[in-house]
Amino acid sequence: MWKVALAGAVALVTIGSLSISREGVGFSSAQAQDVVLHESDIARLKSALKLTPAQEVHWRPVEASLNAFARHQYRLASSDNSVGWGDDGASEFALNAMMLQRVKSAAQPLIKTLSEEQKSAGMAVLQSLGVQF
Repeated sequence: MWKVALAGAVALVTIGSLSISREGVGFSSAQAQDVVLHESDIARLKSALKLTPAQEVHWRPVEASLNAFARHQYRLASSDNSVGWGDDGASEFALNAMMLQRVKSAAQPLIKTLSEEQKSAGMAVLQSLGVQF
């Protein structure tokens, strides 16, 4: 139990919530469980990016990791258990942080291929979703 609590604490302190800037993907100091994403948001982001066929290859892993995160958030919101530091709360925090790290890793190659216009369009969508820059 202590290992799980420690992992959750480290995740909260070091990972936080997803942020994206022109320099790449990062995490702000907000708690990882505060990031909420819906599949419609992912589709809206992709549409705003207007990806080229070459960029589509880099989008697939990003989309997969974002969809996995959205499904996880949906399951978490649908469960009767409140997320916190109880029996499995710390593990949920750690899982959120791990999933956000996967999004970050998947997004880096795509971000490198985006034009400034695409980055601005993507950042506008993310900002409308509450992502901090």
